[in-house]
Amino acid sequence: MNGELVKILAVCLIAAVLAITVKSKSAEYAFAIAIAAGILISLRLIGIIMPAIKSFDALLQNYGVETEYLSVAIKAVGISYLTSFIADSCRDCGQISLASKAEFAGKCAIFILSLPLLISVLNTAIGFVK
Repeated sequence: MNGELVKILAVCLIAAVLAITVKSKSAEYAFAIAIAAGILISLRLIGIIMPAIKSFDALLQNYGVETEYLSVAIKAVGISYLTSFIADSCRDCGQISLASKAEFAGKCAIFILSLPLLISVLNTAIGFVK
């Protein structure tokens, strides 16, 4: 991962320098460079982390542990990263209000995603009380 991290950081630095260089002539191209680099980096990171997630999932299944919780956690992390990426992109364009709306939408999505888990925990707690 260290070698991959250096490559990812290099792409970040190169994209930042390109975006700053182009920004004085065309803010739209600078934004496009930043978005393209962000997407490229995100896709690479997903490729790097997926084998680790699959290994952890297999380990849980071998021990008979419910993997529903891991699935919800991974989805929540994905939603938070995607939301952060979009909100940061909106801020880069000067759209602070839209960035706030994107963050609110991400929080709502995570809440909706976690509702079945909350209901399950509540039902378990009620079962212990009875």
